[in-house]
Parts: sequence; structure tokens; C-alpha cells
Amino acid sequence: MNVPLRAQPQSEALVLIPGLAGDATLFSHALARLSRARPVTLALPVGGERVEEIASAILTQMPQRVALVGHGLGGVVALEILRRAPKRVARLALISAMPFPDTPAEAAERDARLIALRAGRIADWVRAEFGGAIPGDAILRGARVARIAEMVETLGTDTVLRQVRALQRRGDYQSAFRRFRQPIHLIAGSADPVCPPRRQQVLSGLAPDARLVRIEEAGHFPMLDAPEAVTEALEAFVEAPLVLR
Repeated sequence: MNVPLRAQPQSEALVLIPGLAGDATLFSHALARLSRARPVTLALPVGGERVEEIASAILTQMPQRVALVGHGLGGVVALEILRRAPKRVARLALISAMPFPDTPAEAAERDARLIALRAGRIADWVRAEFGGAIPGDAILRGARVARIAEMVETLGTDTVLRQVRALQRRGDYQSAFRRFRQPIHLIAGSADPVCPPRRQQVLSGLAPDARLVRIEEAGHFPMLDAPEAVTEALEAFVEAPLVLR
């Protein structure tokens, strides 16, 4: 029999892993609130050109047992951590992230878009990589592009290039996702073409303890489009009962 077991406050540290081109800016709203109740660590997805290398770097510094949150590429890294060290993950939240690998066509398209980044045209690369996943009018989209471009400049183009390589080379994490038997929260924007609603729904059916939280009118960066809604979803995530099996 599976018995819900409510975790005590601060029983798990919270680890947040931003996605491609992301830094602490993405989680600023959530960090301010979630850090009041428990230790929170931001782990940048850096340290290699493969998801496995990035996960290794985070695992060496990660607390023994954590609530793990990953956005985009950070979600893929979280799945690699889950695959490698499932007993260290108490619960998992994926924001705008999928366990599926790039197809050859998707990997080739990423290569074509990198021309702008290598040439130092950061805003052009952001528009090419994420433009369709940023909702709103032209003014709002322009502000989002500028904010993401600032994060790229902070991280450095070499770091972002390595992150793109890691995405292109990532494996299939469906098996690790399916096997996990603790709370999984899938947080995704309703207007995200990178993780479209149909795939979000399919993913939520792959694991028995998965819960889909759809953020209306948000794109691939729901933390920027609807910060309060994402923070509330993460609060519900860390408070969800664990399951004693």
C-alpha cells in the first residue's frame, strides 16, 4: 500500500537549475519566497558540453537529498541526476522541459541558429532560438528578448554554445521519468511551442505521480511571463506529500 507522507518543513533542500541561456534572473521571484522556508541553491547548467558532464558537476555539490527543479536544459540535467542518483531526489519539477532527445532535424536547426551567436549578434540568436516561444505584443516580446540577451552576456557566449551542444547531444530520459515514484510536477506555458500542450499532456501520463500545471498565456519562460503563478506552483510542489512505499 502507498501511504502519503507529508514532509516536514525544511526536510529537503531545494535545487533550481535554469535552462539554456538562463541565470538567477529566471528564478528571482521564486527565490525570494521559497528561500524563507528552506535552503535553496541555484545550480547553473555549466561545466561541459554534455548533459552528463553538467550533472556530474552539480552532483558533487548537491545536498544529499533534494527537491529538484529544472527549466528547459536544466530539466534535462535534472533527469540525468534522477537517472544516476534516484535516491537523492525526493521530488522533481520540470518547467518547460521534456525527456525526449533532439531529432537530427532539430539539432541541425540549432546549428543554423548558432551562426548569429558566434558572430556576436546575441539578440538575433535569442529571437531565432526563442522568438516563437515568447508570447505577447511586439513591445513585450522585445523586452523579453532584451532580458534573455542580458543573461547570455552575463553567462558568456562560450558557455551558451556549450549548453546548446549539450541539448543537441542529450539522450532519452523517458525511462528515468517513468520509474520515479515520488511527486513530479510539470509546469508549462499554454503558449509554448517548444513544449506544446499536447506533448505536455502525453508526458503527464507517463508517470503515475505526475501532475501537470499549465500556466495560461505563458510561453517557454513562464517564470518571466507569469512569475506569481510559477512561484505558487513551486510552493505547491515543495509542500506535496511524499509517498512511503
